[in-house]
Amino acid sequence: MTCTLRAIGRDLDVDAFLETSCLRGEGVYRRDTPRLDGEPGGPVRSASGFSVSVAVDVDDDEALMQEVVMFLGDNEAELRRLGSFEGVEEVCLEVVVPCQGPGMSVTVFPADLLWRAGALDIDLVVTHSAGRAGVH
Repeated sequence: MTCTLRAIGRDLDVDAFLETSCLRGEGVYRRDTPRLDGEPGGPVRSASGFSVSVAVDVDDDEALMQEVVMFLGDNEAELRRLGSFEGVEEVCLEVVVPCQGPGMSVTVFPADLLWRAGALDIDLVVTHSAGRAGVH
């Protein structure tokens, strides 16, 4: 499983936020740039944004949830600043859960994680992946 924080906004000045932030933005993109590298005439992005790796390739659900709760607690002030930063329209945590084949699987999100994310106005997105976690 993996967990990534994402921030997006049509008028978000990604560079202005990240240059003063302790968060290390990855996958930074800007509005009106090509959606696909190497295709200058193709479709362009309608918003700017970035992502931050919170937890990568954690096999144990409980360990991943603990990492996410620690990230939210350790970065609470900066996440509040991000949520109120001019141009930010959405902040979310995306948890990628690999599908284990046919049948039912259950992922439990502890109340502390949900409470912390909710208190910071951060949405929770769960993506079910047919491959390994983090492989899109």
